[in-house]
Amino acid sequence: MGIVTQPASLATPTNSLERALKLLEIIAHRSEGYTNSDLSHKLGIPTSSCSYMLSRLTREGYLKRANDGRYTIGLKSLILSHAALRSIGFRPFSEPVLYKIVEDTRLAANVGVLQGGRVLLIDRLESPNAVSDVSFIPRELRDIGIELDAHTTALGKVLLAALHEDELSDVIRRHGLERKTPKTIVGESELRAELKRVRTRGFSRVMDEHYKGFWSIGAPISDAAGVTRAAVSLSGTPEDPAWQNPDELARRVIQAGRDISRSMRLR
Repeated sequence: MGIVTQPASLATPTNSLERALKLLEIIAHRSEGYTNSDLSHKLGIPTSSCSYMLSRLTREGYLKRANDGRYTIGLKSLILSHAALRSIGFRPFSEPVLYKIVEDTRLAANVGVLQGGRVLLIDRLESPNAVSDVSFIPRELRDIGIELDAHTTALGKVLLAALHEDELSDVIRRHGLERKTPKTIVGESELRAELKRVRTRGFSRVMDEHYKGFWSIGAPISDAAGVTRAAVSLSGTPEDPAWQNPDELARRVIQAGRDISRSMRLR
């Protein structure tokens, strides 16, 4: 049975700080930006109140306003986001492994962590076929720093599979199980069964669940105690030749996760 309760992340912000933060979050998820009218409607506040926040954030450099009146993320927000990504500390250890696996498989490689119940993409290397693929694969699946639904992605399923039962229940309660495609898992019992399979076999596989024509396979990155701290995945389109040998892909992504884990422990 699907989750029908409203995710907490969609709750109406109740004060100026919450509204400003929610406004930044909304704008960050759309590269073409929003108008004042769009944002005031999404926040459920008067256009005058929204205009005041937008002006202040633009003046401070957190937003920028285009000639058509749309607001997009400003340089100061980007500086903060890159500083936060650097502080996570995975990238120096993951990138040598990512370069090797991208060269071997011709797929894109990604690293993500669970942040507030969603997947935060903290590193990505495009495949050598990226020139032909990027027009097909949406930008929301390619930008470092973006957030993705956990239940629809290979990275997310690995990270959800590592949670305790009460932690998983909390994520589902707060975010729900939104249907992205006809193949998206939207039932809680079905998701729990899928996560059990992920734990048993040591990797996750997603085909057309987040975006039709987008396939991915992921494995855990763990600390010295064996606790999953992040996940690594390979992704691409069904036409990529690497998918003809799924067992080999699973072996490679599991090994990539182990190699990154080992590098982190030796630092």
